[in-house]
Amino acid sequence: MLMADISFPTSSRPGLSASEGAGRLINASVEKLGDGARGPVSIRRSAGLARFADTDRYGPRGFLTVGGVLLAAYRDRLVRVTADGTATDLGSLPGSRRVTFARNNRTPVPNLVAVTEYGPFVLSIDTAPAPLVIPTGLPTPNSCTFLFGFLFFTAGNGACFASGLNTTTFNTLDTTVEQGRSGGLLRAVAFRDELFLFGPSLIGVYGGQAQANGFPLGRITGIPRGLIGPWAVAGHDEGWSNELIWVGDDAVVYQLKGYSPDRISTHDVERDLAAAAAVDPAAIEASVHLVAGHAYWVVSMPARTWVYDLTTQQWHERASHEAARWRGSCSVKAFGRWLVGDSLGTGLLEVREDAFTENGAPLRMRVESLPGEAFPSRLAIPRADFDYVVGQGRLSADPTVRDPQALVSWSDDGGANWSSPLARPLGRQGESRARVSVLRTGMTGVQGRTWRLDVSDPVYCALLGGAMAVEERTE
Repeated sequence: MLMADISFPTSSRPGLSASEGAGRLINASVEKLGDGARGPVSIRRSAGLARFADTDRYGPRGFLTVGGVLLAAYRDRLVRVTADGTATDLGSLPGSRRVTFARNNRTPVPNLVAVTEYGPFVLSIDTAPAPLVIPTGLPTPNSCTFLFGFLFFTAGNGACFASGLNTTTFNTLDTTVEQGRSGGLLRAVAFRDELFLFGPSLIGVYGGQAQANGFPLGRITGIPRGLIGPWAVAGHDEGWSNELIWVGDDAVVYQLKGYSPDRISTHDVERDLAAAAAVDPAAIEASVHLVAGHAYWVVSMPARTWVYDLTTQQWHERASHEAARWRGSCSVKAFGRWLVGDSLGTGLLEVREDAFTENGAPLRMRVESLPGEAFPSRLAIPRADFDYVVGQGRLSADPTVRDPQALVSWSDDGGANWSSPLARPLGRQGESRARVSVLRTGMTGVQGRTWRLDVSDPVYCALLGGAMAVEERTE
């Protein structure tokens, strides 16, 4: 009897149709193992979400760290969160769409501003937001950022204007208009001491020595690739890996290399982004976080979440319990933690490798193998074994913690239909000889055999490989 390795993907590739897929990783990602390990990679469950604070507010819109506190925008409100998880409602910040924040270098207290769909506001860590007065002659801004003590604001007509140095006053002459291509501006981002002005078809880059008169920065170059929607860029965030990544106007994900856009997305990612953009480009939102040395860039849309791991340069998917996408929305490094808003609740959640649920909800790790086939022959599969890290159950009254299980199912028609899952124990604490095996699983179709492995129980979970016994049949 021949034993053949089961091939598992290192990057999720569902394909345009199930029959064209090359494996999937949902709430699972890979990490390369060292020489002599049982396998070249470990496929591990994605980091879970633990509650850091309850804001009592729905609809996260963005975050800003200021000294030792975090300002969190939610639907129609601004909330202050402190390091002990205490949340205080500061007052009305009207709107339900995402917010951009900026602060300058004024001492001892910086000026804080935000731009919402209802215009700009002045913020404080102690009092309610108040409208920011913009002089007549300047357009209503649609985003803001900060650099070198200046507050920068963009507008839909293509203008970008700056405040005075470390103030919230304005001179109408401190303005530039990005004229590389028409279409206006969607977003301003400060990155590596330069100002990136994102339009729908071009990015203008400004920098150099700050000028005392007129617009503070000079135009350096233009990048011939736009931004698909205002929230589809991330990587400039404080505490992350200093790599700017965005979804271009062509639904391709780009990483900035020098001043050139470098494509990093796959066709699967691009199809999902194009479909979401056709409905509402503003529903595409990017965020970032770091976990155990892995830098993750996340792009969510209503029907899917894709995650790019800069460390391995691979893609995987995320989906929360009973949801099509990941519940994390917006992100920020605060209090030495990576925090995300909760699109399904009122929690401010911490991304943690040692959390095996999402705020108490199941976090299902799903791995689908590449098809094993000998086209056009069919194969009999009398046995299959899966090399999990076992014995990870813990002492608990909860059976899902004490006696964790893996569910094994398979498809013989390219993933169009799946067998009923078979439950196999992953082993109680210390049971290192537990085996995850299935017997007498029948004949494959001409499209071969695809395996699906699910683990939802809240314990550490890692898959190192698998093998199946095969017997070739010609009938």
